[in-house]
Amino acid sequence: MNDVTKSVVLDAKLNKADVHPMAGKPWMGFDATTTLLRSDFNVGAFAPAVSDAVEVRISVEAMKAD
Repeated sequence: MNDVTKSVVLDAKLNKADVHPMAGKPWMGFDATTTLLRSDFNVGAFAPAVSDAVEVRISVEAMKAD
């Protein structure tokens, strides 16, 4: 972001791994979260009026490809 590259650690949680009821293929869903600091990416303007911390939430469902 903003020409800055940083590694991020995601806190991931498996919600379910099963066979998809309609497709009959292995399927799973999970959620992941992390918190980024805007100032780490040189976009910390207006802090502290605007929070420096930004929570990122990712939800994914994936099915095995053929």
